[in-house]
This record gives sequence, C-alpha cells and structure tokens, in this order.
Amino acid sequence: MQAAAGPSVRFHAPAPGLRRYITAYYYVDVPPGQAVEDLLHPEWANIRFTLSGHWSMRLAGRTYDPAPKAALFGPSSTTGVVRGEAGVVLGVGLLPLGWARFLRASAADCADQVVELSEFLGPLAQGLHERLGEAAGDAAQVAILDQAFTGLAASKGDFDATLLRAHDLLIDPETGSVEDLAARLGMSSRHLSRLSQRMFGFAPKLLLQRQRFLRTLEALRVHPSEGWAGLIDQRYYDQSHFVRDFHRFMGMSPSAYFALPHPLLGPAARARMSALGASLQGLHGARA
Repeated sequence: MQAAAGPSVRFHAPAPGLRRYITAYYYVDVPPGQAVEDLLHPEWANIRFTLSGHWSMRLAGRTYDPAPKAALFGPSSTTGVVRGEAGVVLGVGLLPLGWARFLRASAADCADQVVELSEFLGPLAQGLHERLGEAAGDAAQVAILDQAFTGLAASKGDFDATLLRAHDLLIDPETGSVEDLAARLGMSSRHLSRLSQRMFGFAPKLLLQRQRFLRTLEALRVHPSEGWAGLIDQRYYDQSHFVRDFHRFMGMSPSAYFALPHPLLGPAARARMSALGASLQGLHGARA
C-alpha cells in the first residue's frame, strides 16, 4: 500500500511589476487527517490567509490560536512554531519595500507579532480572504493577489530609492558594521536607526546579525555534508560565535535544530530554492 502524502509547499512568482515588493505567493497544504508542526526562521514580513483547517502560531512568547484568518506576520528576529491541521494557508512574502508601499506603517510596530491584516488594510483584508476562498485553483488565486497588490502599488505613488538601496546593502555580505552601512548610504547613524526601525522593524545592528546568521544557516542547509569551518560566514570570529547566534535566533543549538524532522521547512526550502533561487525568505533581495 502506498504511504499517504505528507504536507506540501509550493511557490508562485508575483507579476513582474510586483517583484520589488513581494518575494512569492506560497501555499502550505496539509492533507485531510494530518497535522504538522515546525519552526519558522527569522524573516521579512508575511501576509497569510487561512483558506481551510486550523492553524496556530507561537512567536516571541505569545500564542495565536487560532491564527487570524487574514493575518499580518511582522518581520521577525526569532524563531516561531507553526502548527496546522488538515488545511491550506496561502501566503504573501513581503519584502521591506513591499511593507513600505502597501502598509504605510512603521515595521517596528508589528515586529515579532501576528496581527489582523484588517488593522493595516481595512475592509480590503476581509474582501481578499473571501475572494481567495471562492476562487478555484492556484492560477485564479494568484490573479486575485496580483490585481490587489498592483492596485495598492499604483495608489501609493513612487517608491523611495533610498529604501531599495538600504535593503541591497543590508543583505550584502560585504556590509560589515552599522558604521559601514551608514557610510555606504551617506547618512548618519541616527538617521539610519530611524530608517531601519521603520522599514525593517529592528535596529541595524540586530539586522546585520540576523542576515549573517541566515547566510550561514542557508549554507549549512544546502551543503549538509561539508564541515562548518568552510561554511560559516566571514563575519563570524569562530564557530562558537555562530553557535551563540544560533541560540539567539532559533532558541536551540545547531545540533538540536538539524536533528529535528522539519516536515514544512524541508519541502519549503527545496521548493523555494527551485522556484526563487534562495531557500530562506530573509535572504531575498529587492528586484527593481
């Protein structure tokens, strides 16, 4: 007898005009009679629509059970635990420029939190959830999201090139310090701190630490058979430095993390890498 299929994850690219704002649309599908639990990595913000099933989330000491049907997951600096039972979630991965364009709020106000999407998009949030639930198939749902976000982008005027430049520099491995980042942007450290909180949700020092950690985590996940010495980011002093960061961002040791089964993270990483070229959402750059 063939074993029942487990949870699956699939990705779709947004319309070309939205790719500086949105990494991807993605589906997490848990078959009937099954439940799944896994970790989430620190990442940029996400919008998630629960189309069916029961979904809950633990993040930064808070439990959201059930998670809002139309939810905004703010940018995160720590791991979360997601659980789903026999259902489908449709997500929208927001780049920082997408946050600035669509939501028009400080990212710090929603950092490490899950809130009702309606707090930021008003009646549009409920309308989108209803239309997505009534649409038949991925193509129809992706078309609905493309139309909605294209409309939001058009209604907000031109984008800020400074934000795009800041994002590019933040994920650049050659950006080694807050002072370096500020100098390359041509602004004071104080101005950079305000920009960072508004656009990314956190202080620039923490963001640089997060990006360094995510780069190393991706390298270890992509090349599991290789030794750590050749994979740890150049900004780490040594292996123990990376292990401290691992505890900071994931709440556990690397060995404990890699010993877990990852029924969602594993398929998501492979599908994301195949479709988008990066296995972690937090490593995506802005595409002009």
